[in-house]
Parts: sequence; C-alpha cells; structure tokens
Amino acid sequence: MRVLYIAEVQWRSQISRKHQLIRRFPSDWYVFFASPMNAAPGENSLITRRERPGPTVDYVSLPLPKPDARLAPVRAATPLLGRLGGARLASIASSFEPDVVICSYIWAHEAVAAIRRAGTPALYDLNDLHYEFYPDDPERAREAFRALVNGVDEVAASSSRLREIAGRGVVIGNGVDLDTFRGRESAPEPEEIARSPLGGREDLVMYVGSIDDRIDFAALERTVEMLASRPGSGVVCVGRIFDAVRDRVRRLEAAHPDRLLFTGRVDYKRLPSFLSRASVGIAPFALNEKTAAINPNKLYMYAAMDLNVVSTPFSDDVRQYAELVYLPTDADAFARAVNEALGDAERRRAVRSDIALSNSWDEKAREFIKLVKRLAGQDAC
Repeated sequence: MRVLYIAEVQWRSQISRKHQLIRRFPSDWYVFFASPMNAAPGENSLITRRERPGPTVDYVSLPLPKPDARLAPVRAATPLLGRLGGARLASIASSFEPDVVICSYIWAHEAVAAIRRAGTPALYDLNDLHYEFYPDDPERAREAFRALVNGVDEVAASSSRLREIAGRGVVIGNGVDLDTFRGRESAPEPEEIARSPLGGREDLVMYVGSIDDRIDFAALERTVEMLASRPGSGVVCVGRIFDAVRDRVRRLEAAHPDRLLFTGRVDYKRLPSFLSRASVGIAPFALNEKTAAINPNKLYMYAAMDLNVVSTPFSDDVRQYAELVYLPTDADAFARAVNEALGDAERRRAVRSDIALSNSWDEKAREFIKLVKRLAGQDAC
C-alpha cells in the first residue's frame, strides 16, 4: 500500500494523531508525508528524508499556501506558493503513484481534487475543526473546509461533533500509546521542574498539550491561586506556547513565580517522567465551537498515567466520562475540583482501566487501516 499524506503538522515536530496512526501502519506500507513549510526553526525538512522502522515514511516540507503566515511578504506570495506547492504535490503524486491520498490540511483541497481526478481515492482525516484556526480569513477557511469535505471519497472524523459538522463520514477517535504511558514510574524529577521553584513538590497539577487560545486562562489562574493554601503543590504546563497567548503566559508567570511553571515543548518520550510527578491532569479549555469538536488525547494520556482528571465539559468525548472525570463549569468550580481531586485516591484507581485501556492507539490504527484498505479496494488484504 502506498499512501500520500498531506498534513499541516511537521513530521519532525510534536507527535500527533498522524504520527500515532502512520507508525502503526503495516511494515510493508510506504507513506509519503508532505507538509507546508513552517516558520519555526528546525521543523522543516526541505529535502526528502526517510524514517524506519515500521512502514517506510518519506517526509518533506513544501511551499504549500499558508494564508495565516506571520510575515506580510509570505502572505502576499500565497497565490504563487499555492501554485508551486500544488505543482510539487502533483509531481510527487505522479511519481509516487499512491493507492490512497489522505489529507488533513484544508488549503490543499485543490491539489487533492486533482489527484483524485487522476484516479486515486481520497480521505479527509478530520482531526480538528480546521477552519476555526484561521480567524483572519474565516470565510475562505470555511470554503476550503467544505471543498475538502465534498471533494474526497470519505471523511474520518476524530469526534462525533466533527462528523456532524462535516455532514458525512465515520468516527475514528483519538487514543493513547499504552506502551509509552504505562502508569506512574519511578524516574528522576525532570530538570525543568527540579531547577524551578516547584522542584521537590509532591502535589503537582499538570497540563500537557498546546498552550493556545483554546485555554481558559481564568480557570488556570484561579487554580494556581487556590493552590497557595496547599504547601508542596503547584501547576506545571507542558507544551508549545503559541504566539497569540505568549503575553498572557508571561503575565501569569510573573504573577505566580513560585506556583506556576511553563516548560515549553518537551520531547514526547519524556512525558511519562513529567506525568509521574503529578497527581492531577487538567484540561481547562474554553467552552466554544472549536473546543466542542475536540476528542482530547490528554484525557486518555492522563488516565493511562493513573491521574485524576479535571476538565471543563467542553465536548461530548469528555462528558461521557462524567462519573470518572471532574467537570466543573466555571473558574471557581474548576479550582475547587482540582483541590478535591488531589485527595481522591479512589477515583484515581479507576481511570486507567475505564478510560485509557479502551482507547488505545493500536485499536484506533486498526480501524483507520481497515478504512484505508477499503478505499484502495484491498478489503481482502
């Protein structure tokens, strides 16, 4: 099986849904992974590189259109970049001869349509409400989203809400890597924590994931303030800090230097050592259309690491675990729930078996592989 995968996330960047699925493809599959170039240093692969073991994965960064580019000259060059990137994708498809093209990047819808017209079946991996990530040009983003939804053979949505918005498709949710997240481990305290004022504290509350405009910063700050009454506690936020919220992060750090730590991006393989230092995992997401579509990887990750979970009730995928997950609806209630969760050992014992074990990436990959085979006409393989 030969799969052309077009996604905004860089292959060399954070471990995403795409990585979790692709790395579980059969070892005789061959994947070409193409991404738009990224302004962040060190992420682009400007020459085609290869990864093994597992399936063969070639990956490269291309001049695909990025209408939200930070630099005005790049935004102005978007039409030209679109033509160049589309031509490069067409060339790759012609030489690679994929059995299936998978896309999760809405601005590549024209290239996907052209590849499909040439006879290759197409799948939209709808893992997020993609048009909401382009607030500077919402109308064009919605048009691109709808063009991709209507221009593929099938849609694989990561949540029921996304499938509802698309109006078609199958739901293949997110999960957790149970080989990596095996429960609390005895490991040295990560240096980022050890060298901070939070070093050596036993009651840590942790957030793992992107730190962007989806975060309810009021709930986060109220939690930090509440922990001032608990010696030996603190909040650690692990993940990439996006430019749109960087000023808010700096203000919070300055206001609570002895209770709050933002580590920045951390290598995926190190996350268990961080989570092993925590008692509670949090998901303080704002309640809006963008977050309502999220099927949160962090929920399953926290559960796999035997952490109590406190989350705002932002999506159906969280609310279905109302008996196991704390689901406060405002900032004050969120802080109170974190305080209660720190002492709730009984609930903590149930989360791994009842949430994590039934949502493994191995199982999600099997569903995805079955769908790809069906599209390629290889059901019997």
